Parts: sequence; structure tokens; C-alpha cells
Amino acid sequence: MNTNINRKRDYVQITSQIIEKEGIEAVNIRKIARKAGCTSAVLYKHFENLEHLIVLASVHFLEPYITEFQIVNKRSDISSIQMDLYLWKIFIREAFQNKIYYEKMFFGPDREMLEDYVYEYYTLFPDRAKEFDGFSASIIFSSNLTEREYLRLRRASHEGLITPDCAWLLSRLAVAVFNGMFIQYNFTKNDRGEMQIAMDDCYELIFLLFQNFVEPGTNLNIENL
Repeated sequence: MNTNINRKRDYVQITSQIIEKEGIEAVNIRKIARKAGCTSAVLYKHFENLEHLIVLASVHFLEPYITEFQIVNKRSDISSIQMDLYLWKIFIREAFQNKIYYEKMFFGPDREMLEDYVYEYYTLFPDRAKEFDGFSASIIFSSNLTEREYLRLRRASHEGLITPDCAWLLSRLAVAVFNGMFIQYNFTKNDRGEMQIAMDDCYELIFLLFQNFVEPGTNLNIENL
């Protein structure tokens, strides 16, 4: 790995450490430069702006979801609908537990660049690289939650578990529920009780939507996954 990439990786790691210890609001270019032993001008040679650096540092918090996605996507003993519900549960958990980072990635001003940033992140940290097939990459790298969900439900429609029209509508509604609940609930990371209520409410509403849109008799049980 060349010197420039090593330095860039160090800057991302320093930013992640500041975020975890002090919060995103404490991050600024001068602080990062001071901890890295360089000037602000040097940082701007590697990153377009501070937001670019913060979002790159935030991709780290996507890794638990990506790992679960890779595991469940390889299973052949469950339906694509069960996979989707399970992934919703994991995504909700990770998003609510790491709210400020998920806001940056999926609701921030640079959200359209998430695909590029995830790719850049794994270029900087190849030891953390995942084996993405085409289907996984199209979902993981996309910042558009509706498109991500539709790709998963379109696979379910090919299995006859949901009609194509219902797949598109359910995608929009499920994401609308998540967006609304994610924005509505305001709690601190230490308020575990309120956070759990928020996560449970969000998943329950999405589960109810699935019950109403999938074909009758479709197995929605994910308790033992």
C-alpha cells in the first residue's frame, strides 16, 4: 500500500476515533490535522471537504449490517421474504443504535455519494473487504433505501411470494415507515429503554406491512434465524 493511501487511512481512523470519543460535532479539520501531525492543507489534498472525511469514517458503522447481510444472503433454507425481514431487523437495530452515523450516510448532504464512499472505504481498508457479488453490491453500495428494498422484494416476486406491483408499493411504504420512525424518535445513545421501544415499533410496523402485501401463506417467521 503506497504512502498516500496509508496516510489517508490514518486520517479516516483518527476521525473515527474523534467521532466515537467526542461525537461528530467535535470533528473539525484543524483537530484532525493536529492529531495527525499535519496541516489542514494536507488533509484537503486527500478529501474534498470535511463532510467527505466524516462520511468515510462513518462507513465503519455499516460493517455489522454488511456482515449480517453477507451471511444471510448465502442461506438456502429460508425464503427471500424471511431474509428481507431479518435484514430489516438488523438494519433498524444498527441504524437506531448508531443514529448519527446513519443520518450522515443516508440522510446527509453527501448521501448520493455513499456508493463511492463505501468503495473508497474498502479500498483504504482491504483487510476488511467483503466478497460482494453483483446482487450484494447493488444493495450495499446504494444510498437509495427504496431501490435497495425493491431489489430484495423483486427477488421475492420471482419466487411467487409477492406480486411485482405489490413489491414496488411495499418497498416505498416500508422505507417511508423507517424514515418516519427514524426521524420521529429522539433519544440519546444511553437511553436503551427508549431506543428498544423505537426499534420494536419500527420493525412491527414494517412486519405488518409485509403481512398485508405478501401472498397468503408466506412464511414470515424469523424468530430462529
